[in-house]
Amino acid sequence: MEKFTADNYKKGFLMDEELMAGIAEHEDSPEPFTAYVVKHTTGESLGVQHFTTLFEAIRTLNAIPRSWNFEAMSRCGQGKCGSGSCGKSGSCGKKEASETSEASPCNTGQC
Repeated sequence: MEKFTADNYKKGFLMDEELMAGIAEHEDSPEPFTAYVVKHTTGESLGVQHFTTLFEAIRTLNAIPRSWNFEAMSRCGQGKCGSGSCGKSGSCGKKEASETSEASPCNTGQC
């Protein structure tokens, strides 16, 4: 079972075979953190709660008794575009060979 941390909550969701949980930020709000749970098979919202601190939002979602798996939104990026398991994806995968040069960020893995 994986849980949210202050380092990973922006990078993905908690999921199991039925539900998905996440945290959204609204910087201009007095309660800038919104924790939510949805049934990903139907899109049905099962719960939304606003919090003044990130700690409260993380604690609330982590306390739900589920066998969560942390699912990253993207396994690529951060200099990994076009390499390893990421393959040719994102802006690198969309460029034609004639559009890239040896010095292109896509050829050096820095997309």
